[in-house]
Order: sequence, then C-alpha cells, then structure tokens
Amino acid sequence: MGSGSKSARDPSAVAIRGMISSDVPAVLSILRKSPEASLWSEKSLLESAAQGWAWVAEQDGTVAGFLIGRAVADEFEILNMAVARGHRRRGIGGQLVRQTLQRVRKSGARSAHLEVRASNQAAIHLYQLHGFAASGRREQYYQHPPEDALLFTMEWKSTEE
Repeated sequence: MGSGSKSARDPSAVAIRGMISSDVPAVLSILRKSPEASLWSEKSLLESAAQGWAWVAEQDGTVAGFLIGRAVADEFEILNMAVARGHRRRGIGGQLVRQTLQRVRKSGARSAHLEVRASNQAAIHLYQLHGFAASGRREQYYQHPPEDALLFTMEWKSTEE
C-alpha cells in the first residue's frame, strides 16, 4: 500500500484502507455513476463501514474506488465494488481485490465468492485475473435492466498458501 505524488497512472500511488463514515458521500457518488454496481443506500454503506468489511482506494486524497464484502464462518463474499470512471483501467480495482483477499485469508477465510452481471466483461476479466473461476449462474438475478448473474469462486487449501 503506497501513497504519494507519483503519476495518476501509477497504481502504487493508491492506498487501500478501511472505509470510514466520511467516505460514504464519495462512495455514493461513485455508485450513482456506476450502473454496473448495485446502488446501496447511505445507511447500508455506513453499516458496512462500521462492520469493518469495507475498503476504499484513495489516490491523492480522493476516494477512487471501494470494495464491500462480508465474512461468514470461513467464507468471504464480495458484495459490491466499483472504481470511479476517471480512475478506471489504472489497476485500482485489481489492488482492491488483491489486498482485500490477502486480508481475509489472513483472518482465516478458505474461499471467496461473488456474483457479477453477465454483461460486465471488465469485471469478469478482473476477477478471473485474480484467480476466481466461474461456478454458476443465477437467471434474471439483477433488475434495471434484468440480467443474469455469473457466480465466481476462489478456494484456498489453507491460509498458509
């Protein structure tokens, strides 16, 4: 996790940290401009930040993206993630996924799961690059517009790998 005044295209200039309540307006703004992500309420975002399973990517003092998940037993699920339009294709989404997975593995997770819109090829590619494999499909899972969800899973044999 780095920070500093490196080029805006340099992913090492991005810091991944826990989401705090003052980040919620920026996260809401990203969500409103990201129709491929699920639009959550301010209340839901505040609850996620308080539970400690939400992270933001910060670049030059600006929230550039976020990832929210939840852990149940030894499983972790990515619930929502988006990167601000002006910060996409710079490695920020990859850093969010990679660093989150490292953290949840250290906490004892043995698998990670997520679902993604079938049309969201950029997200599908990102998740596959980070080791997720297709594991199923939920027909007409999403609304506005109606669309199938593709399910992805990553499993670890142990937390030591």
